[in-house]
Amino acid sequence: MSASALFRSAALLAALLSGSPARAAADADPANDVLPTVRSEDSIILTVGGSFLNLSEVITMTPIDVKAVNERPGSANLVHLLISPLWIKEGDSQRPAFTTVRPYITPSHGRVRRFALMRENGEDVRNVEQMTPDCRYVLSLEFGHVIPKKFTVTVTMATPRGVPPETEFLYTPSNDGQPLRSGAPETFFTLMRVKTEPTLDPWHIVKDGEILPRADSSSVRLDRNVSHTIRFNVPEK
Repeated sequence: MSASALFRSAALLAALLSGSPARAAADADPANDVLPTVRSEDSIILTVGGSFLNLSEVITMTPIDVKAVNERPGSANLVHLLISPLWIKEGDSQRPAFTTVRPYITPSHGRVRRFALMRENGEDVRNVEQMTPDCRYVLSLEFGHVIPKKFTVTVTMATPRGVPPETEFLYTPSNDGQPLRSGAPETFFTLMRVKTEPTLDPWHIVKDGEILPRADSSSVRLDRNVSHTIRFNVPEK
């Protein structure tokens, strides 16, 4: 992950979280200390068919630099996550792949303080018609003084509306703007596993005009904060 990409993600998160004076004041409250974390693992299962579309993402977060003040009784620690929507490209037009502004989320730890779809300038998005490609879901989790070594957030989206073979998906994995200070190279990637009906095979994931290699028969590693295109029923050369 390049320094410029990390900077863009950090700037996006700062803009989203400070979009309104009331939100900025709440986040500045000493009782709401932001707990530094990294997205240590991120895996997505995308299931696509002619009459269905499902996406399930499991994000594993690891707190870093936990200070004694964070673990005192009565303290409140906030963790912020950015979650990217999936987009569909049809000809020259684009639209959100799912007609909901609130996917299902299941955190393994913590309490949901806030969960909203927001534009880059911090403005709330209240319906699908207002969505633009720069939108991100912003999840704020609150922890007390008991801070887990790791925690997960599972995101689920589904629709009974399928896609024709010529459809393309557009996806940009999030990284939450946190610098990665340690970890294996895999921590720089989001692993996307694609499951399709036979009519949509073969499929490819493309970055900068090049087909990405498979990590295994059904999955590809995606660079975070980078745009990718998922294509189906691609003729073999």
